[in-house]
Amino acid sequence: MGRARYLIVIAAFAVLAGCGDDEKPDIDRVQSDLARDVQEQTGTQDVRVACPDDVSEGDLCDVTASGGLKATIRITEIDDGAKGEIVQP
Repeated sequence: MGRARYLIVIAAFAVLAGCGDDEKPDIDRVQSDLARDVQEQTGTQDVRVACPDDVSEGDLCDVTASGGLKATIRITEIDDGAKGEIVQP
């Protein structure tokens, strides 16, 4: 019975270790997707987006575009191609 108990404890630790192993989104892909989304929403060209390294849905990112235009975008979707809504022009 003692050996089975050890196996159960080891299995429990393996499950718990896997729980915190969430894969972070690719920041470059997220920023690129958001820039494309802003271009489609506004028709603005040369859009660049800067997001925090630990980016997730609901985060705010800085947007800059040609002509010195600046705005903020809130991420509304991150998994299937990042999308956002402009919250401050």
